[in-house]
Order: sequence, then structure tokens, then C-alpha cells
Amino acid sequence: MRRAAGPFALALLIACVVRLAFPFDGLYGQDAFAYFRFARAIVPHLRTGAPLPVLYWPRGYPAAVAALLPLSAGGPVAGQLVSALACAWTAAATFLLARELQPRGDPDGWIAPAVAGLCAGASGIALRAGQVVMADGLAIGLAATALWCAARVVRTGRAAWLVPCGMAAAWGAVTRWQIGVIVIPIGVALIAAKRRPDAGAQVWWMAALAAAALIVVPQLVAARAVPAALGQHEWLQRWNPVNALGRDFQTTEGHARYHFPVGLFYLLRLGWPDALFPTVAVLALFGAATIWRARDWPAAALLLGWPAATWVLISGIPYENPRFIWPALPSIAALAGYGFRELSRRASRGRRTALAVGLGASLAAGLCFAAREHARTVRGKNADRAVVAWVDATVPPGSTVWRAGGTLTAEAYGSTPIRDVYRSTPADIPALLDAWCPCYYLEQRDDIEKQWAGLPPQAFFEALRRDPGLTAVASRPPFVLYRISRSPSRTLP
Repeated sequence: MRRAAGPFALALLIACVVRLAFPFDGLYGQDAFAYFRFARAIVPHLRTGAPLPVLYWPRGYPAAVAALLPLSAGGPVAGQLVSALACAWTAAATFLLARELQPRGDPDGWIAPAVAGLCAGASGIALRAGQVVMADGLAIGLAATALWCAARVVRTGRAAWLVPCGMAAAWGAVTRWQIGVIVIPIGVALIAAKRRPDAGAQVWWMAALAAAALIVVPQLVAARAVPAALGQHEWLQRWNPVNALGRDFQTTEGHARYHFPVGLFYLLRLGWPDALFPTVAVLALFGAATIWRARDWPAAALLLGWPAATWVLISGIPYENPRFIWPALPSIAALAGYGFRELSRRASRGRRTALAVGLGASLAAGLCFAAREHARTVRGKNADRAVVAWVDATVPPGSTVWRAGGTLTAEAYGSTPIRDVYRSTPADIPALLDAWCPCYYLEQRDDIEKQWAGLPPQAFFEALRRDPGLTAVASRPPFVLYRISRSPSRTLP
């Protein structure tokens, strides 16, 4: 366990350096703000019964953030701390996973775990996921924990490890629903192990199921109050294996046309430079071949089965987002460790040195690509804040701005009241005018004309333009600010 501290410390050091190099509070887009807003509402809800805001995603991550809020004076750094610590733990757990699955007595037994922990901790995935107030880092860390605990059961036969395995899988599921699929490869690994369980194994199985239920059931109950959070989630309603071959989709979020079919996109992202450098992916292929030739079926289930299971799941949804494949990191990094060990065994001493130098150089290159991508995220966040400041300076005091989505940044950093009309219909316009005028509408032309073509946000905008009417008063490409005609005429500054 002490050796696992090395990968943990390395990942945490990388997170600290990146945080200092790119000042950023971890909040961007919409999702991060929603997570943080919910996290801050948990304690008041428990103390006084204050209402919780709507959250369309599971609550495992904001619950963890809420626990650390006192350390950050209630600021978003609590969310970044959860993410950074989870990514650092992912590196340590990947080290332990690789060590657990390899044969005992191997003279080169330190190579695979060390390389696995290094590939996880110094990956672009860990760098990027560790900086944001998002559930990615925690989900990856919990997946790694579940895999490691399952590997402990496989190697030792100690059924007591089923309890932390079940808890990690359950908490992972209530952090990101897709982590729940991890029970499939874990179940296959336990069956394939064919190991006689220790005394009282049934008790431990029951304890594991009970512990998992205590975590999952409250989330399922909460999800019933927000149908779109699960029962009406497009991942369930629109999942289809044929989507893996598609590139053109129409969803509730608009129209999307992708460069690659969904299934191919996620395969490519397993070796994308800003996530897992291609060298790591190649090493993982060698590792997979090694495990397959050895007919080590429990290891194959955990290290090949988990990436395969999550790939099958996300390839059937009508969305492409590179973050969705990131939970496969522990297995891919462990496979890379085995691949590196196999190649080093076949190489001479000089070539082993070259192999190690090449791995180090490729990881450094991957971190550079990841830092560049993270810098784009930071620039995008700063650009969003500049738009908020522009709106505040342009709109007269006492006015309200309407916008279809993208309002949480303005709520966090702006002074002008903003109203999200994403789910509003033309029939809602009279009541909105009565409640929120004088008012303005902030439009992003590409959203209206392309992404939301034929969807409610476009219908709402067109209805506004017809009656009561819109007058363009300012622009900051790609944004246009309109005065809604029913509002009193004012001279803009």
C-alpha cells in the first residue's frame, strides 16, 4: 500500500501545478454550476428543510463536495479538491489493481503496477478531470476502487472485500449512472475465479448488497421527483446499438452531426493525445494480448471487460462526449502496465532504457496536450464571464434578460437578473412579459439556426420576434442582445 503513495503524490502534484499555472475556479458551462449549486444547498436542506434545486444527474458527487465545503469557506475549490483527490486516488488504486492481478513471485513484479499507476496519474484524463467541479474524477476513482476490491476477492478469496466493492460500485452509480455497469465485468471475474470462498461468504454477499442498496435506493427515490434524471433520460429512451454506427442525431438538446460514428469516436478517444496518449493505448493492446494468451479470465474480465462494457453502453447513446469513456482509465492504465512489462522482458538492457525513456516522453507529451485543452476550457470560461460583464454594462438597471439555456454563469457572476426560457413555449410569453418586463433577449445565432432548429427554443424565439417584437440593440459576436418591444423604451448606455 505504501508504494501506491507514489502515483497518488504524482497525480496530486500535477493537479497543484496546473491549478497554479491556470487560475480557474472549476466552474464552466452549465453542469458544473448545477453540481455546485446543489452541493451548497445540501446542508441548509438538512438543517432547515430548505428546498433543493433541481438536479438532472445523480447526487453522489455534490454530496462529496458538500462535505468539503467548510474547508473552502463555501467556495468551488471544494469541488476541485474532491476531483483532484479522486484522480490521485485513481492512480494509487490502479497501482494496487495491477499488483493484485499479477502472479505472485514474479521477479519483475514491480514493473506493471508502477507503470500502471504512472499512466493513470500522469494521464491527460487525470489532469483535466482533476481541475473541474464535475463528477468525472470521482466516478473514475470509484470505478478504480470497485475493480481493485474485486481483484482482492479474486486473489485472496476473502469475501469481506465484497462490501467495499459493492459500496464503491453503488457510489459510482449514484455519481455517474454508467458506473453501475461495472457490476457486469466484476460478476464475470468472480465467477471465472472459481475460488472456494472463505467461511461466511454468504453473509458478506448479503452485507455487500445491503450496503449498496443503502446508497442506491435513496438516489432512485430522489430521481422519481425529477423524471428526466432517470426515467425519461435519453440514455434510456434513445439507447440503441445501431447508434454506434450513426453520426447524425436529433435530440432534445438539438441537432448534432458528428465527424465519426459514435462507436468509432469512443474507440479513438481511448488513445487521444489529450486524454490517454497513443503510446499508452498501444501498450494496453500488448497487455491485453498478454492476458488473453495467459487465459487469465478474471483479469481479462476486469481489465478488458470494464472498458468493453462502458464502450457498449455509451456507443448506443445519441451523443458524443469524450468524458464518457474516461471511467475506463484504471483498466486501460493497468493493461498498459502489463504491456510495458511484457515488452521490457523481451528487450535487451539498452532497449529497456529506451523503452522507459519513450514512455516518459509520451506521458509528458500527453500532459502538454491535456494542458493545452484545459487552457481552452479556461479561456472559454473567461469568455463567458466577459459576455456576462458586457450584458451587465449594456442592459439598463431594473431589466431582466431572457436566454435559452446558458444562464448559470450569469447567475453566478452577473448582477442583471436572468431568466432561462429554454423550456418555455410561445403560450408562456404573456405571463413572462407580465412578470419580467422591462426585458431583453440574449441570442446566440448558431444555436437558434442550427442546433435548435425545429425545437422549442427556436419556436419561442420566432414567436417573440412576431409578437411582441424584438429590436436588436447591441451585439458581441456570436451574441445579439434584443430589447423585447413591450418593455419601456430606454436609451442604452
